[in-house]
Amino acid sequence: MEQTEIFKDWLFRYQYVYRLRRTEKSKKKFLAALVTDIVKMREDVQVIEYNQKKKYAARNVYVGNIQQADRVICTFYDTPPESFGSYQLFDRKDQAQKTTKFILASTILAILFGIIGTLIYMRFSANSFQLNSLSTLGIMAVYAGYFALLGKVTKGLSNRKTLVRNTSSILAMLKMIGENNQPKVAYAFLDEGSYGTQGLDELQKQVNTNCKIYYLDSVGASAPLHLVGESPKSSEDHKNIDYQAAEQKVSYLFSARRDSDSAAFYLNSADLKEKQLNMENIAAVTDLFQ
Repeated sequence: MEQTEIFKDWLFRYQYVYRLRRTEKSKKKFLAALVTDIVKMREDVQVIEYNQKKKYAARNVYVGNIQQADRVICTFYDTPPESFGSYQLFDRKDQAQKTTKFILASTILAILFGIIGTLIYMRFSANSFQLNSLSTLGIMAVYAGYFALLGKVTKGLSNRKTLVRNTSSILAMLKMIGENNQPKVAYAFLDEGSYGTQGLDELQKQVNTNCKIYYLDSVGASAPLHLVGESPKSSEDHKNIDYQAAEQKVSYLFSARRDSDSAAFYLNSADLKEKQLNMENIAAVTDLFQ
């Protein structure tokens, strides 16, 4: 699929400029850019807040009339923390364990680094301690930076390679918004989806009982596309998509490999670190909903 100039602009900015969407500050920057891009195509955009706390609020972005839509296409925009190994789709427990292990290992390494650095300093520093000396002030600045970094490590380092998970799905949805203006189809960009379902739960409170929800995840990976749930097409034609029919409120469309033994869906580390989009998958996703 040939990329238009607008799509290339989206790809560059959301892959590099707004690739981190984890903190309150980084999410606000992303949402400002996202809403600006959508408003250029249509004006029926709204940002809703939920889970409001003193210094934080989760936010969903809705495009179109969510309450009256027959179909809502959605994806999560927040980015996950670093973790070990592959991404096992639909297995929150596995994701949590791998993230916890990464945080624990990186914290231990950071503490060891601090201890070794302190021992080296004590070995070569002068015996006299002068508070106003440049060397002492320099060491204080180093320790301040170290403890600031340690605080970030203990909370989990942000994953910076987010093109596949889940910038690719955001780009696919922007493409659909630009090409389709179906009155009964709405779109939702959900918060708190990389490690939970709070954004999706909030969306489900807003839609009508007959609305079909399609949830996109990592659709731009170099792995086969799968649709689990109800097909948006009445025909049996699902070009380049492995379709598994199931009666459920939310249908899932995603790129993944499949374990031959457990039949579980997953993306390996190489898939998650890809720097190029699978444009054939993006085209197949957008064609599915036309």
